[in-house]
Amino acid sequence: MKFMMKYLMLNCKEATFLVSKKEEGKLAFFEKMKLQVHLHFCKFCKMFEQQTNFIGHNAGQSHLHDHSTLSDATKEKIFRFLNENETLN
Repeated sequence: MKFMMKYLMLNCKEATFLVSKKEEGKLAFFEKMKLQVHLHFCKFCKMFEQQTNFIGHNAGQSHLHDHSTLSDATKEKIFRFLNENETLN
């Protein structure tokens, strides 16, 4: 039994590494098992997993936002303003 527990238990450093690896979809079967055992007992690593999932989900949606740009006229106004004020310094 001790051997089995020793084999299945991870420390938090190993668990957070596996959480990050899981986000990339690269966990082996036994890594998944070991991680689930650790997450069952460790609320801090469970919270890290939730935060990692949240960030991964929201980062994946960043391309959905409209990336508006300034009009050429507005860019020209800003450029002129900066050039005029540069001579004042």
